[in-house]
This record gives sequence, C-alpha cells and structure tokens, in this order.
Amino acid sequence: MDELMSMSKIFTEKIFRIPDYQRGYAWTEKEIKDFWGDICRLEEKKNHYVGVLTLEKTPKEKYNDWKDDLWIIDAKSYEPYYVVDGQQRLTTSIILIFTLLKIMKERNIETLNYTSQEEIIRKYMYEFREKNQNRTYIYGYEADNPSYSFLAKEIYEDNIISSIDNSITIYTENLLSAKQYFYNRLKEMTIKDLESVFSKITQHFLFNMYIISDDIDVYVTFETMNNRGKLLSDLELLKNRLIYLSTLFSVEEYEKMRLRRDINNCWKNVYHVLGKNPQGHLLDDDFLYTHTMVYFQDNMDYSEERIFRITSRKSNLSEYLLNTYFAVSNIANKQLSIEDCHKYINSLNDSITVWELIQSSDFPNSSDVQNYISKITRLVYPIGNYYPMYYQRYRFSHHVNILLLACMSNHINNQKTIIKFLKALEKYIFIVQFYAVSLLDTDDYMLNIMEIVRNVNKKNISIKDVIEKLEKASSQISSHSSIAQKTIDFYSKNGFYETNWIKYFLYEYEMDLTKKSKTHLYKIDQVNYWEKSLNTIEHIYPQNARNSYWTQMFNQYTSKERFLLKNSLGNLVALSNEKNGKLGNKPFPEKKSNKENPVGYKYGTYAEIELTNYDDWDAMAILDRGLKLVDFLYERWNIRIGAGKKNEKVKFLGLSFLKY
Repeated sequence: MDELMSMSKIFTEKIFRIPDYQRGYAWTEKEIKDFWGDICRLEEKKNHYVGVLTLEKTPKEKYNDWKDDLWIIDAKSYEPYYVVDGQQRLTTSIILIFTLLKIMKERNIETLNYTSQEEIIRKYMYEFREKNQNRTYIYGYEADNPSYSFLAKEIYEDNIISSIDNSITIYTENLLSAKQYFYNRLKEMTIKDLESVFSKITQHFLFNMYIISDDIDVYVTFETMNNRGKLLSDLELLKNRLIYLSTLFSVEEYEKMRLRRDINNCWKNVYHVLGKNPQGHLLDDDFLYTHTMVYFQDNMDYSEERIFRITSRKSNLSEYLLNTYFAVSNIANKQLSIEDCHKYINSLNDSITVWELIQSSDFPNSSDVQNYISKITRLVYPIGNYYPMYYQRYRFSHHVNILLLACMSNHINNQKTIIKFLKALEKYIFIVQFYAVSLLDTDDYMLNIMEIVRNVNKKNISIKDVIEKLEKASSQISSHSSIAQKTIDFYSKNGFYETNWIKYFLYEYEMDLTKKSKTHLYKIDQVNYWEKSLNTIEHIYPQNARNSYWTQMFNQYTSKERFLLKNSLGNLVALSNEKNGKLGNKPFPEKKSNKENPVGYKYGTYAEIELTNYDDWDAMAILDRGLKLVDFLYERWNIRIGAGKKNEKVKFLGLSFLKY
C-alpha cells in the first residue's frame, strides 16, 4: 500500500511499535519549531504533505511476545505494525495530539470538532481493558526500550505506571521538551484555535504510507532510509547493523536473542550516560570515534595519518565500522563471529563510564581525577587566538582523548595510578604547548601517542611505562638548550598574550593562590572564564592606553618597548568575570578600586587582589610581577628559564631594555 493518508485514517484499527533497532526520539527544538511552523502556516481546509511513513507488518512470532497487547489484536482485530521510517514525525504528531488533550482536561473542554476526550484517547492513545485494568497503547516503543515507560508516564501521563526506568536519555529528554514546547503554545489559545490545530494535525497533515513487503530486508531498508529527516549518527546506525547481524549467525536462537538483548542494554546505557548531564549532552559520535581508535588499533592496516583521518571524517568511520569490520559478508567468510560482537559491545559498555569521566568538568567538590582531566581538556582545546601548531597540534588534541581512554579503561579503580598518569600527561601537554614554537619543525621530542596506544592494547607496556615515557619526554624537551633558547627568543619578541597556554597558565596561578589563601574560596567564574575566549584576561597597562596616567607613566619608552611591556607576562591577569570594558583605560589607582569603581581588583580574583599591593603600575612593577610568574613556571611544571639566571628571565619577559 502506498497512498496519502491522514493521522485519522492511519490510526484506524492499528497499533504501532518502534522496534529496538530504531533510535529514540531525536528531534530537538529546531525540528519542533519547524513542525509547529508548518501547522501555523497551513491554511484552513488545505492539506500539508508530511513525508513518508514506512511500516512493516509485525510477524506473529514477534507480537506473540506483546503479552499486554494480544487481547486487542485477537479480540478487536487490530493490526500490529513496526514503524521503520517516519518515527520522528509520527511521534511528534502524537505528542501534539496528547498535549491538546491535556489542555482539554485542564480547561474542561468536552469536545474538539465534535470529538470527545474519550474518543481521542481511544483512537490515538490507548484502549482500556476493564477486566484486568490493562491499557494497550496505540502508539509506543517496545517494552524493553527505556523510552517505553517514559512515554507512558511522562508524556501520556499514565498514573497506572507506578515508576519509570531511571535511565533518562537524550531521547527521553527530547520527548519531554517537545511536550513542553507544544504546551506553551497551546495553553493560551481559544477553543476555536485549538480546534483548528486538532483538525490540521488529524485531518490535513498527510503521510505517504508505505508497507514493506515480506521479501524486503527491513534492516537494510532502515539503513538506506537514512537520507531523509534528521540523519542518524554513526552510533545509531551501528546499533541497527549489530541487531541485523544478530539474526544472521548460525547459532541457537537463544544465543541470537541474548546478543540482541545485550546490544539493546549497551545502547541504553551509552545514551543514558551521554544524555544525563543537563548542562549539555555529550556527542555520540565523538565517543564512537575515540573508542574505535582504541579498540581497532591493531586491526587497522593504515598509516598513522590515515588512522587520524578516520577520526576526523564521519564517512571514513562509517566505512570502517559498517563496511569493513561489521560487514555482512564477514559472517559468511568466518571473519566475524558472535563472540566478536559480544566482545565489542562489552568494550563499548565499559568505555562509556570512562568517557563520562574524561568529559567531566571540575568544580569545587570534584575528585582529583576529574580536576586533572579538566586541566588536560582545557590545555588540549584552548579557546582564543593562538599561534597554531598547525596540523600537528590538531592531531595532538584528538590523540590525547584516545590515550586517556586506552590507559584509563583498565585502571579505572586504581585512583593513585590514574592520578599519577594524569599529572604526568598534564605536565607533558603544557610543556608541548609552552615550547610549541620551538617544536614545530621537529618530532624528535614528541611522543608518538598512537604507537603508545597500540602497545597498551597489545599489553606490551603498562600504564606505569606510559607515565615514565611522559615524564622522560617532558624532561628532555624542557632541558634541551637549543629548544629553550628558541623559546626565550620567541617570547621576548612577541609577548605572551596570544600564546596557546596563557589562559591556562593564569588560571593555574589563580588556583595556586586559592590553595594558599585562608578561605580556599573560589573567586573566579569558571564557566565565564573558559567560554569567553581571551576577554577574561586583562592587560593591566592597557593595550590602548590613552589616559594621561598611562601616557605619563610610559612616555619614556619607544612604541616597540611599550608593546613588549603591554604583552609581557607580568602585565596579564585573570579576571573574576568579564569586566575588561569596565576597567579598560582607567588609571591603575582606579582599577584597584574606589567609590566610583566598586568592581575593581580589590573585589576580584586572588591574582587581582595581589595587584593591590602595588601603589602604581609602572615598568618595574610589570617586571617584578613577571619574575614571580616565571618562578611559578618552575614550581608548577619544573620549567627553568635560562638556568635560573635573572638576566635570562628578564630577556624571556621581553624586558631586557629596562635598567634593573
């Protein structure tokens, strides 16, 4: 059957289930807004084409497992169908219809277009079997899907469901968001407008309904339909492929069912972890890319550059997972077994816990592991305008996540070893960033991270060996006289403001002052600081110094010397919040604080407060504070500038022209 049908006709003596190989409800506010816009723009009595609705008749051996639904199939001759394509649009339509029903109940509206609440419920929501108080939902997920009970309790508001699965996922959150979106737009509407919406969604939104014949492979059909609507992620496509493969192995039926169950449980757990942070969902394909690079490191017969490109290009990742490793042909040629699939999903399941930790943020009550992972993340993915490491640096950032996943997966319960590893990695990354300008032309002192991952996978080296490699590389780079001299020469000419490590460095200095304070109170707005590029770093002696205080203080220096003073390390400070615009060109005494300026340094970070010890801000103050920060470089990362000689430190700061 292939014809245009309204929701009213589609929902006639049929029940619909979303099969386990399907993803959950993926529409976000963008797609919901577009859908609502289509309703608002549709003229009365006109029709709107929604798209294709592809269904599969559910075979008896499948629906026989629907114990709570058999009565309506047998006694009322309802036909059961799987929704193969069109789930997002159909689910959205049902949510909208239910929200209309909710408004009717709240406002005691008996009918919409002569259709009662009970008629709407029976047609679109559920049929009720009075004998055993059983409800059969007309449209929903299969019972083992985490969205099944959520849809019933939170969307349909079925109080008979006593509890819901606590595995809240990205998909279940999307369901709730769609319901709230529609509710906000319907609650103030007149009855006439509500009737108009009800008429449009049930009578004038038309689907091209197509029922797959028995000779078409539904799993392959599902994959090929990924060119419509919101595209499936690689992780979602992979689930479908694995479920398909579970039907092809020459094993007992119970083994196939066990694999299918384990696949569903794994994806349920993965999406629970990816979606449970209300501050922001983790991207599923970022996780899949990283896991692929760890898990298949020994399988891939590519050069390191080729392997890296797979992490960067979605099409190459899909090609490897779906068409090379988990290819259907590999079952026939005995290159892929059911045990291989179990091993893979077990690894995926174990890795998601580590991935959650890798992606976590540090706040005052976070663990040491989380704090150091956050430090590493900020170093690897800094925000701002920096001198780039070009391709090498971009590749490096990807490889760090791969190394974290590989090394932490087998030692997740050994906190001491993990912290030692993270500290060594953080130090190595900072040193690479600090000396980046001197390392661009050589890989001699850079670790081959992918080679380390390969050896970790093969168990040729332990995490302790990795720690030793990191510590040795850090020491070799920072103690190499030629690299050190190039670095001093570079910063002495270019300053520090636009370096790729300055924001992290100033933050770490602030954290050190916090630990040394009596209160240990955080004075820096972490979210604002890290999300606002370089706007939360202040030039104490302003970049555009027009005020007479500054012109008089620095008029004896040349324009080049003034540039070096402004961008010297000692002239930069991390602000408690974005207040550059408020401090800007003000004289230093006003920047510190007075009655006209109650947001000055006196009320800022510990580093800002430290500035109030200076009466004036002149060249010698910049030098004095710069030398303190150079000492912090040594204390924190063991980076000794010029073997500790003062004249070399002054040269590094770009201030050799000063008489001190």
